[in-house]
Amino acid sequence: MKRQKERLYRVIVAGATPEGIAATNKLGELGIPVTLVDADPDLDLKLAAEEYRLPSGMTFNYAHRPGLIRIMRNGAIRTLLPASINSIKHTAQGFSVRIDLEQTFIDVDRCANCGKCVAACPVDHPEKGKALRFTSRTSLPGRPYIDKRKQPLCQESCPLGVNAQGYIALAAQGKYDEALALIRRDNVLPGICGRICTHPCEEACRRGGVDDPVAIRAIKRFLADYESADPKRQEAAGYAMATRARSTRSEKIAIIGSGPAGIAAAADLARKGYGVTVFEKEAEIGGLLRYGIGAHRLPREILDRELQFIQWLGVNFTPNHPIDLSTGLPALAKEYDGVVIATGTWHDRQLGIPGEHLDGVEGCLSFLSRRQWEDLHTLTGKVAVIGDGNSAFDLARTLTRMGAEVSIISWFGAEHIPAEPDEVREAVEEGVTIIDSTQVVAFRGENGTFTHLECKPTVPGKPDARGMIWPVVVEGKEPFTLAFDHAFVAIGQVGGFTSDTFGDLIAVSERGFIETDDDLHTTMAKVYAAGDTVSGPSSVVKAMATGRKVARSIHCDLTGVREEVAVSRPEDLDFRTIPEYLPKQLRVVMPERQATERKTNFNEVALGLDSLQVTTEAKRCLQCGVCSECLQCVEACGALKAINHFQEKEVVVEQCGAVIVADPNIAPNIKGDDIIRAYGPKAARPDVNDMIVRGFDAAARAMLLLGGASNKTKGHGRSVSVPDPGLSPEIRIGVFVCRCNDSLGWLDGMSSYLEQLTVENPAIVHTEMLTSACVQEGSQAIIRAVREKAITRLVLASCVCCPLNFVCSACTDQRSRLKDNLFHGTGISRSMVETCNLRGEILRLVESQPDLALQRFKGLLQRSIKRTLTLKPLLAVDRNYNFAAAVIGNSQATITSALTLADTDHEVFRLGTAEQPLKDLVQHPNIHNFPDWHVKGISGTIGDFQILIESGGYTQVLRAGTVILGEKARRRIAYTHQEGLPSSTVEPLVQKYNVPGIPFAYPCATSVPGLYLAEPSDINVSKLKKGTAAAVMVAAAMPRGPRQSKGFTAAIDEQLCRGCSRCVTVCLYHAVTLQPNQVGGWHAHIDEALCKGCGNCLSVCPTGAADSPYRNRAFLEQALEELLSKDMVHE
Repeated sequence: MKRQKERLYRVIVAGATPEGIAATNKLGELGIPVTLVDADPDLDLKLAAEEYRLPSGMTFNYAHRPGLIRIMRNGAIRTLLPASINSIKHTAQGFSVRIDLEQTFIDVDRCANCGKCVAACPVDHPEKGKALRFTSRTSLPGRPYIDKRKQPLCQESCPLGVNAQGYIALAAQGKYDEALALIRRDNVLPGICGRICTHPCEEACRRGGVDDPVAIRAIKRFLADYESADPKRQEAAGYAMATRARSTRSEKIAIIGSGPAGIAAAADLARKGYGVTVFEKEAEIGGLLRYGIGAHRLPREILDRELQFIQWLGVNFTPNHPIDLSTGLPALAKEYDGVVIATGTWHDRQLGIPGEHLDGVEGCLSFLSRRQWEDLHTLTGKVAVIGDGNSAFDLARTLTRMGAEVSIISWFGAEHIPAEPDEVREAVEEGVTIIDSTQVVAFRGENGTFTHLECKPTVPGKPDARGMIWPVVVEGKEPFTLAFDHAFVAIGQVGGFTSDTFGDLIAVSERGFIETDDDLHTTMAKVYAAGDTVSGPSSVVKAMATGRKVARSIHCDLTGVREEVAVSRPEDLDFRTIPEYLPKQLRVVMPERQATERKTNFNEVALGLDSLQVTTEAKRCLQCGVCSECLQCVEACGALKAINHFQEKEVVVEQCGAVIVADPNIAPNIKGDDIIRAYGPKAARPDVNDMIVRGFDAAARAMLLLGGASNKTKGHGRSVSVPDPGLSPEIRIGVFVCRCNDSLGWLDGMSSYLEQLTVENPAIVHTEMLTSACVQEGSQAIIRAVREKAITRLVLASCVCCPLNFVCSACTDQRSRLKDNLFHGTGISRSMVETCNLRGEILRLVESQPDLALQRFKGLLQRSIKRTLTLKPLLAVDRNYNFAAAVIGNSQATITSALTLADTDHEVFRLGTAEQPLKDLVQHPNIHNFPDWHVKGISGTIGDFQILIESGGYTQVLRAGTVILGEKARRRIAYTHQEGLPSSTVEPLVQKYNVPGIPFAYPCATSVPGLYLAEPSDINVSKLKKGTAAAVMVAAAMPRGPRQSKGFTAAIDEQLCRGCSRCVTVCLYHAVTLQPNQVGGWHAHIDEALCKGCGNCLSVCPTGAADSPYRNRAFLEQALEELLSKDMVHE
């Protein structure tokens, strides 16, 4: 026998389908805590789907919007969107549910849903458009969300982690300054890397699988060159960098070497506030960038320009200052808080073959350095460059410009040469000869001078583990010779350090490089190493990456703060599939100087892209990560700080007593009789009303499992409104204006006018502009000012239309949130607040018609201030309620209704009709059976129905608060709204397409409040479900606490009413009755609890007796007079 669960008082609803929404709403009305889980981030958009369209033609999200808003505001309901249920496990107290809450990267409580972030987003994804998904102001919850995928391959493959997708997206929008600033966050040498980077990002680019990779490096170069083309722009950028990088720390760092690693380390340390000095032994700074790369690839003015930016950061460069590494390190370590060795490797790798010592044979770096020191400009004769990488081709092209006849000797076949294809092509165009598949086996010469090479042919060998095809010498072939005047070996560098280099203070590896730990500490205290001195020869960006790493290591050692790279992307969310229909578009080709012009000088070969080419190329980007993390949205959001790109994926474990599965797709399959499945069978028709009934049934079953609603309703009770604080006779007005985060713009004249109000009108004691009133800081500012300034009348100019607690289909999450924050538990009465829709009426005009907007702004505030003088306190209302429920009928559905209510501790009267007397008596302590009595008629409304019953010729009236009718009983029993009025049977309320005059109602409901149907027609679910659905509607109908005065209901002036009963006829909600007046006639009376404020009665009243006490005819006439007297304002 299974042990009974002692259930926790909470329900989890899996799926925001109509079933899930219906169940959640009813449970919330019953005061039962609910957690609603759904995979979609926007309830409004999800429920706007065509499959959820009602028979009336309206979509579910519109027809049920008040219910959706109430879900957002109900303190007992927690919504987890978007989320998925990972597991559901049975426990002794019900269930343990593990929920994976997906990242939206938006704080919904801080978001004004203003749309500024969406406007700023530069992403234009081929399929989905903007990375910020913004449906409309009606989104629920009221916020956009960010579609973000795992790290793009371009960024992942970059040693520096530069956000290539981000700056490409910005470049496509023409936001060049922002794009360059984004690059400089991770790469302080964009102009240099835009020319000489080996661009691993392009090799990883997914666009290459369609046609060509995006020209990422060329776009980076354009952005750097665009800034430098305008000295003012360059100075402004430099000033901004210098301002952000002011020295704020007392520690000093010394860096030996001004190559890529040293520069990157210096820049990062300076940006962290350290004083940094870079020592360079040569006359000019730049290291390998200046002395190892030809000016035709990296013009010296570009190098100088980039280094100027590093100096603007506060880095102090000291050229012509060699450091004796064998004796000088202890003194540096004593003077500075950290020392970084970033000297690079300047020792050419040798072939290790005979004759390498001959005159005329030289290493690549050795020659390039000597060329700078000795100011060499010419070199004639036949020259051989042995090597096949970028350095070899760079040297060959440099020698060509010096006048030599150059041949490159490569042991690879032409198709496998590892240098960049562009380098190879450009070299050939400039006259360099490539002798491929040739292995140099010896240098030969005479009298100590080189004269020729001895070579052997090669063929491709077998690929290694990395797929690299290394050549092998052809066996049995005789060597051949190649005559040259000079030979240069360009096959890389080796470490040239020994333990003696550092005076035995720093350990050196067998390969001649400095040994460090993972954080780049050397074996000497306070001394670090970075770049090629540690790793050996690498690319510029790899060297810079180690420079940035050593900067983080120093910062950690000095502060104790380890800077980890924050994870800002979901690692398990893959890229979107590349659309099959994506048209092929080859990359833009960068223009170059003609070979005949360029090979005789060192002018830059590649000329760069223009703005049109950059835009075209940038738009080829697939935006793989969707969100580019350019952070433009963060800047646009401003002070609200609603966007958090580092939001972590959250796992929530909820304990509950019941689980309702409304959508099987988001919940794992779990067995158990107590799992409530609200969805219908696969073969069921997709009817929304059927879904709602299933949701009500699920709520009823959950209520049964948990033992009933939070507050039991039995016997009789009185529901009263919370006493209104009233309106002080002292007039102290506060005017609060919401700028809606300046999403539609703002005018200085508006600010000035607001400031003048306190001077012009003594009754106005406070004015305040709010960035956004609907966020917590905004509403708290209003509450604080009201209390501190003793404000008794309040003008709120925002997006809020009215201060009422009524929720209409136009209401938004932000509007309802603001009203909820202001009026619940704050001491601020709704009666003292005058609202006006500043966003809808004024702010929309700011950009297009600023003068008109300012004029209307003044008029709107003036009218609102005047209306505060006519505000009235909300009347206190009370009402008696009979909590007993009468269930009439003998069907399975009505029996189910009675048992459901009785099991949840409701008092139930069971009755039959003359044609169908009560036979199946249900024995239950909470059920009172009346087998010998049958119902003759029903009158009254919720809380006080009078049921006329008859037995053996005797009649009496039985009173109940709610009534449930079976289908046969509905057809036979007449309902009379009031004695003396005609009777009729109660008909189900179902709105239909193009049929007017039918008010909206849920299935099982009728036009009579408190009267429900156990067997509503045209609902294709079982009778058991219909019965429980009717029962839960009854259970939720009775008030469970103090009521608020609505403030929007109609009222009758008894002196003007002549009892014509037109209002009774047109009221769809049975809120109007006729009562005797003092002269023997009748006057209408409106039940405030039932009135919806629709205004039907006002429209047909011939005497004006029916009116709204808070927005009456006099008020409307005054408002119209004010508006019509200012024609020019409304041209």
